[in-house]
Amino acid sequence: RRAGLCVLRPAPACSRPLLLRRCGGESHCGGAMSTYSRPQVPAGSCGAISLRLAGRDLLKPISKMDQAFYFLQPVDVVALRIPDYPTIVREPMDLGTIEKKLDASSYATTEEFVADVKLVWYNARLYNPVGSVVHEAARALEKAFDDRLEALVGSCDRPAPPAPDSDAADGVPASKLRPLLRSLQSHARSKPFRVPVDYVALNLPHYPTIITQPMDLATVSSNLERGRYGTVADLRRDIDLIWQNAIDFNGPTSWIGADASTLREHTKRKFSQSGFADTAAIALDAAAPPPAAPARKRAPA
Repeated sequence: RRAGLCVLRPAPACSRPLLLRRCGGESHCGGAMSTYSRPQVPAGSCGAISLRLAGRDLLKPISKMDQAFYFLQPVDVVALRIPDYPTIVREPMDLGTIEKKLDASSYATTEEFVADVKLVWYNARLYNPVGSVVHEAARALEKAFDDRLEALVGSCDRPAPPAPDSDAADGVPASKLRPLLRSLQSHARSKPFRVPVDYVALNLPHYPTIITQPMDLATVSSNLERGRYGTVADLRRDIDLIWQNAIDFNGPTSWIGADASTLREHTKRKFSQSGFADTAAIALDAAAPPPAAPARKRAPA
């Protein structure tokens, strides 16, 4: 582990899932699920996400995670010798098929796309035993997908935002937001997130192909001082991007992914305690000279 990164080993060189067991899934052999029930996503609940954004910021990052290896292609029931699969999984789905449907403009709404992704995880949990490699991979990816969805536009069932309060009209001085950022920078678990990731020094050439929008606390602080955030929501979005990037690259069950999840909850509490509305404008302090942008630093091994 170097500079706060936990680099996962690549998946085995095989083109098909390694484990699909007949007994023990959540649908049968004493499992919790007794009937096939396709995941439903309420109409209009994800209307803020365009299908283009869904493909770029949801499907592609999830597909690049190591656990996604099992779900990139349709299940080959003949090669895997699982003749009962079609009787249990009535609507097969995989990430490769979803990508093709996106490219072909087969989805009318983003909710249809999200429902298909959720169907991939549902099918895997339905057929494979709890604790098996495929079952647990589906659970991990489901959480990563839901977290990324929430980070992008909020959870699908989030209610309409409240009417703007006085902060939205009067603005929030940047000076009132600095203590919140300092609390994140001084947090015991924030060390890996304080400066930009130097993927060259860390020999991580694939980092920019997975993390297309790098972010760190020093850059957020610089952006705040330079007046690059119009509203509190803009600031929160960049902070949350730090945690999501760490989870996407390292995996939700890695130590750095766990730290990022802890800091995400800490951030939510801090903003909740501040009472600042997401719609509130951020007013730049006239007397505060903007600092230079943070330089990429090489952390010790």
